[in-house]
Amino acid sequence: MKEKEELMKKQEEEIERMKTRIEEERQNQDKERTRMEELKREIREQVKHQREIRDEMRREREIFKHEMEEIRQETEKLQIKYESEIDRLMNRTENERKKREEEFREREERYQTLMKEKEESEEKMREEMKREREEWEKQKLEEKTRREEEKQKRKQ
Repeated sequence: MKEKEELMKKQEEEIERMKTRIEEERQNQDKERTRMEELKREIREQVKHQREIRDEMRREREIFKHEMEEIRQETEKLQIKYESEIDRLMNRTENERKKREEEFREREERYQTLMKEKEESEEKMREEMKREREEWEKQKLEEKTRREEEKQKRKQ
């Protein structure tokens, strides 16, 4: 019985650890969401900055058409680099998100498995207790019957 209590206690502790891990994962997701928002903000700032650069370049084109061609070519290179960097960051972020989702899903599955095992264990324990109680009742009845038979024999 003590072993069963210890087993149940261990299972409950494992469940608490799993809950803690799930909460940590939720907190990590919140942090990641915040980080994503910061990245988006930075990207918006970069886009805004790019717009400002383009506006300035338009003004310069009116004055310096020849220089404008060089600036335009340079801007295209920067844009390609910028978009490549955005693509790289977005791909990395997406891959990290997928990895975290997979890890979360695996933890969720382990948690579900633990819960199922706990329920099965509890059911086995209930069945064992029922069997022991029935056996005890049977022994009690047999003892009572035996006493009555002895009592009947003594009377005779």
